[in-house]
Amino acid sequence: MNQRCDVLVIGAGPAGLSAAAAAAEQGLAVLLLDDQPLPGGQFHRNVGHERGEILQDASEREQGLRLVARMERSGAEWLPGSAVWFAEPGRVIYSRKGGSTEARARGIIAATGAMERPVPFRGWTLPGVMGAGGADILLRSGVIPSGPVVLAGNGPLLPLLGCHLFRLGVPIAGLLDTGSMGLRLSALPFLPAALLDLPYLGKGLGMAWRLWRKRLTTFGVTRLSAEGAEKVEEVRFTADGKEHRISTDLLITHEGIIPRTHLSRLMGLRHVWDSRQRCWHPFCDENGGTSLEGILLAGDGASVDGGEASARKGELAGIEAARRMGVLSSGQAETLSQPARTELRCLRRARNWLSHFFVPRTGLFDMEDDVVVCRCENITAGQIRQAASEGCFDVNDVKLRTRSGMGQCQGRMCGTAAAEIAAARLGISPDRINALSIRPPIRPVNVEELCFYSEEGDMVSRPV
Repeated sequence: MNQRCDVLVIGAGPAGLSAAAAAAEQGLAVLLLDDQPLPGGQFHRNVGHERGEILQDASEREQGLRLVARMERSGAEWLPGSAVWFAEPGRVIYSRKGGSTEARARGIIAATGAMERPVPFRGWTLPGVMGAGGADILLRSGVIPSGPVVLAGNGPLLPLLGCHLFRLGVPIAGLLDTGSMGLRLSALPFLPAALLDLPYLGKGLGMAWRLWRKRLTTFGVTRLSAEGAEKVEEVRFTADGKEHRISTDLLITHEGIIPRTHLSRLMGLRHVWDSRQRCWHPFCDENGGTSLEGILLAGDGASVDGGEASARKGELAGIEAARRMGVLSSGQAETLSQPARTELRCLRRARNWLSHFFVPRTGLFDMEDDVVVCRCENITAGQIRQAASEGCFDVNDVKLRTRSGMGQCQGRMCGTAAAEIAAARLGISPDRINALSIRPPIRPVNVEELCFYSEEGDMVSRPV
């Protein structure tokens, strides 16, 4: 079925829900696509299901329920279980229920969210080693480990996940902090701005205090590795100049959050290098406007500011879509946008401290040559360094030489690391070695869908 609409929104997290509702409330025909069975994204995962009560506090759950209810009232058409694998201005192709469908829209709002920064280390491919985001998904789905669990890394999800585990009665064997205290001290000038949002700051400090008083945290951790024959059996690391070991069958790691850029790179949007967080993010203005006409961005996929800020960014993008389509005048759009714009500025000032506090440490990607970087193609750090030494001055050249990034994930798990490793060998900044080029399909699709997706269908109905 070929579908036509005014606005097509990709992603049903806080940004996507707000964007879809804001556009539909202005009388536009809106189609909202998301690959999950329930709306809410990661921030409000399972918010409409009883499992959503497991970990979310009452205020967060209420926020999520309000976002979902508003989207449903707006008349936007939501299609769960829809995995977008191709997008360009005016056109999107997605897979749903075993078939692929083309949807055409006058405007597209991409709200694809963020992802954890993948950082390879010795043993990270062993069963029992996983990211904090994946662990949180399992917890919110009712899958609770028996423990003991080791948490390791440097990012905002670690204290949150640690408190979730404590709440569920899961024993924690250790929290290994890989952050740099020197870099964190440089974040102090930004702390006063965080006082603009005392509840948020208090919540974060409260989580950190609950973990610290358990005397589980080890600071200054380096040379982290997971050891075991067929699964992780112990964690080895260095701290205070000594080697330490902790027995465990579950190691959860987290090294910060970066924008999810596969879709934005596929669409050919202009990207900007963030030297502080060492990542690329697509350029967009305060209303979500990008380098391509007809494409708007919303949420953490543009810049990581958190769930509440994402909802405001979605609101601004939805209103901007209505303005561009002539439904709202510039003056009307500005009036409607002002509350969200004011709240977003406040939230960003308050959360800017976090982006400085959890800055990636120097040497984060200084791993041994035999450490596997590309899990799909089993390519090691040494092979990537060799390719750089032999004249590969672009990460896409490294990809062609080594096959790193040619697997099913298209470099989601190895692209950042491959660029960092090659750039370090060449003695240049990672932005000078570029990012991996992305080709469709960006999600796994069977050959039948690629060959026979439908090209005829109906117009998405306008909300009433």
